[in-house]
Amino acid sequence: MGTNNCVMVLKDESDRILITYEAASENADDALAFLQNIKNCGMTVTSAFSDYSDSYVKAIREVFPDAKFQADHFHTAKNIWKHLKKSLLEYRRNLKAEGEKNKDEDMLEIASELWKMRWVLLKKPSNLTENEREKIEALEKIDSGFISTFRSIIDQIVNIFDHSNTDTQAKIKLKNLKNQIEKLESSYLGKITKFFSDHWDAAMQYLKKKGLAKYRRSSNSESGMRLLRRLEKNHDGIRSVETRKHYIKIYQAIKYLSADVTEFINSGTEKIYIMDM
Repeated sequence: MGTNNCVMVLKDESDRILITYEAASENADDALAFLQNIKNCGMTVTSAFSDYSDSYVKAIREVFPDAKFQADHFHTAKNIWKHLKKSLLEYRRNLKAEGEKNKDEDMLEIASELWKMRWVLLKKPSNLTENEREKIEALEKIDSGFISTFRSIIDQIVNIFDHSNTDTQAKIKLKNLKNQIEKLESSYLGKITKFFSDHWDAAMQYLKKKGLAKYRRSSNSESGMRLLRRLEKNHDGIRSVETRKHYIKIYQAIKYLSADVTEFINSGTEKIYIMDM
């Protein structure tokens, strides 16, 4: 956001930021320079987090072959959600076409409701309001069964990530999910099972390696790493290297020294002095 460059961040086991490094990209050559510098300083990387960039993972394994890679949960969820959305829209499109062909008003009504509720039907169960739950239940009663099974699939996906404590537990739930997906015979839903098959270790590494679950799934958003997007140039008012340096010092003061910025604001203080840390 705001720049084509990539900000790579090094944290210690206590979650303290040690280094931020702006690279042209997270591709192998750009990442290698940063990783090699870390190694030359005598530091060892035990865990790495990113999206599903093959070149970045390759760079990590070249410099730190024993490091465990955990894919950022945001990108995992985004990939799965994409296939869920396409499956739902495909069903709605086919239903509408069949209703128009047979002049079936009931089918057309369901297709119309599916379009109105498409974003609600893609929501995580815990994010639904009571009114939205009632609307889904009403739709399930007049639908042929797709919506009920579709919502059950979402429940099971959430269950894998939110309620699994071990890799074995998660794999048992995955098996049940695959059986449910097969009932709908949707090519898009089938891509979800393929995604899990191809990326299971990267997506679920936090269940295998002790310490990675400190932030549940080691997600950028869950660990507060997303806040570091403010370090990127041209984003949220950050325009210069100097401003970026000030920002990270404020971030460190708040995170590690419990500094309360609101105290400065409420007291009417015009200046906040940046400490060298």
